[in-house]
Amino acid sequence: MKKVYGILLAACLLLTACGETVTPGQEDDQQPPQDVETETLPEQEGAEQPSGHIDPWRDAYAEFLEGLAEELAQFRDFTHPDYDPNAPEGGADQVSGTYTIYDIDKNGTPELLIRYGLTEVGSHTSVYGYENETVVLYGDIHSGHTAFYTWPGENGLAYNWGHMGGHFVDRICLADGELVQEKFFQEGTDAPVFEYTPMEQILPGSRYLFEARTYVELPEIRALTLPIYEYGVRRTEETDPARQEAVKRAVEAVLENGAEFYGVTVDGFGGDTGWTTLEEYLRPGGISEFADRPLRIDGAARWEDLNGDGVQEAILIVRNGEGDSFDNVCYVILTEESGTVYAYCLNYMNSTVLEDGVFKTTWGEHYAVAFGGGQAYQYTPGQELL
Repeated sequence: MKKVYGILLAACLLLTACGETVTPGQEDDQQPPQDVETETLPEQEGAEQPSGHIDPWRDAYAEFLEGLAEELAQFRDFTHPDYDPNAPEGGADQVSGTYTIYDIDKNGTPELLIRYGLTEVGSHTSVYGYENETVVLYGDIHSGHTAFYTWPGENGLAYNWGHMGGHFVDRICLADGELVQEKFFQEGTDAPVFEYTPMEQILPGSRYLFEARTYVELPEIRALTLPIYEYGVRRTEETDPARQEAVKRAVEAVLENGAEFYGVTVDGFGGDTGWTTLEEYLRPGGISEFADRPLRIDGAARWEDLNGDGVQEAILIVRNGEGDSFDNVCYVILTEESGTVYAYCLNYMNSTVLEDGVFKTTWGEHYAVAFGGGQAYQYTPGQELL
């Protein structure tokens, strides 16, 4: 399918709403990501994403993201003689960063929400849909200082944002192929508030929508399309004893015999190591270039089926190996897929516990992890997991 929209989008689309929301922001110090060395992705059967899916929007959205990844690769070609990250055709505000899938109008076909911009002040989110066998743009909204939440049971997406002591929740709907933005809740307009009212009180049943990265970096810049094909897929209740035994043997070879595995990040903060061994993984600079101390595995591996495929994975807790005022905790998920052992890493998990396959933070957020074929991401779990 021909890609309909490129990475260069209009900065803002006027919405037919009660009023236009303006969210001033401070430019942060995030810079365009640096080059990474290319290496060979493990060859495996079934590594390609499915095509010709029963839901045609899946392939369309996946191809759209692949086009964005190609454009990002060109943007990051620092060796090109005409490279200029500040040029209009390659500006940081037009680079895709994260995305989520959510059925705003509840018609059975979800929308694709892509957040662009490498700075808070330049962050904006474009909302796409699938119509007439193509990807169409419904509108674009500023998304600095913003988080998206579900709008239970009705046409809507909760647009939750705050700045300088003000807190606002707008309802974003779809009407005749256009975005409609309406004010729903506000506080701190007369006097700044320092503790925002939780969304659960503002909109009962609403839940935070985790956003996945639009691309992965190892072995090359390519689209992270797994969330598209995982969306709405039911977890299996069947088990596969033979497959389980093969996974355990492969993982034990990594933990006990120094076998190689392939490291992949879940959250983008560390773990994209590519081929490595456990000894190398736990060295300073192993999991992350910022890990300046040796790391250690805390306790025995815990086995649990995290992605609902009927096979348990090994979950390791990894922490700093020496005394440190900041004892960072990582969760590392080890599993075997088509002959390759992958280590999917979640970083900075000090305030998070794992209960019944769901990661829960001390401040009340819940998320699950999906992974496969060298891709991984966090997502908001369904009620069946809570």
